[in-house]
Amino acid sequence: MSNKISKERKAIYYIGLVLTIFGVILFMSVFFIDMMTPDFFGGHSSFIVRPVIGMICMTVGNVLMSIGSKGAAGSGLILDPEKAREDLKPYSSARGGMINDTLENIDMVKDIANRKEENQSKEVIKIRCKECGTLNDEDAKFCKSCGKEI
Repeated sequence: MSNKISKERKAIYYIGLVLTIFGVILFMSVFFIDMMTPDFFGGHSSFIVRPVIGMICMTVGNVLMSIGSKGAAGSGLILDPEKAREDLKPYSSARGGMINDTLENIDMVKDIANRKEENQSKEVIKIRCKECGTLNDEDAKFCKSCGKEI
């Protein structure tokens, strides 16, 4: 699987973008064109039709943009988790691959912590026995060599 988005998906994305822009222009035209004409309430049927068609174009355009950028499964149109992972692979890598980077960084943090623990030498305190001079652990009550109380 390539990490590039296919030409078909790019085309769908750009068609959706154009449709969304067209819908916004159609929707906003009611406010700028119809309100400036003298017979504003004079029975224009396009006063209602254009904004509705504009909203439909914006909705369809946004759906097409989602399908184009994330693929059919990635956008939720097809409910197949394996296909969704495949469709989202180029999309997530284009977004910086944040999830994969985070997972890799978690492993790196663990490795760094393990290296620090290995490199740090623990300070060990020993107590010398007064009788024989053997070094014993600091929490020892008796000498491990002669058995006398420390």
